[in-house]
Amino acid sequence: MSMIGYFLRADEDTTQKIRAGEGNEILFGNDDDKLLCIDKAWHAIHYMVTGCPWDTPEDNPLGQLVLGGQPINDEDMGYGPARLIPKETVSQLSDALQSWDESVFRESFHMQDMIADEIYPVMSDEDEELFFEYIWENFKELKTFYHEAARNRQNVIAFLS
Repeated sequence: MSMIGYFLRADEDTTQKIRAGEGNEILFGNDDDKLLCIDKAWHAIHYMVTGCPWDTPEDNPLGQLVLGGQPINDEDMGYGPARLIPKETVSQLSDALQSWDESVFRESFHMQDMIADEIYPVMSDEDEELFFEYIWENFKELKTFYHEAARNRQNVIAFLS
């Protein structure tokens, strides 16, 4: 079974509905541009921006980008509850991502370290350049997504399914 990373840009009304337990209906019933799927790239992106397999380092604001936030309710979305990343943090993340272009992203890309640290979904026989392109394309979408959320003063709801 795959672990897919999802992110939803949510206004306060949507956030309250999800908090009240309407998560599945809202999160999976959303057919507009507010829902982003970054496929299986979520763990590699987290690793590349933090250098940590699972921790969300307090000294690195980008630790909140993929695995951050607090559970918004007890509803299991497949791999635990959805997590709320408040709009204030979203704004900080958008600012922190501004300097992350392809060259900075590539500097953080260390395939052998990812394999050694068992970063999902990388495999030892993975084509390094194809894997980089896969992660980079998903990262660019996530960066744009956070920029839009910050511009619209929205929360982000993150979950794995």
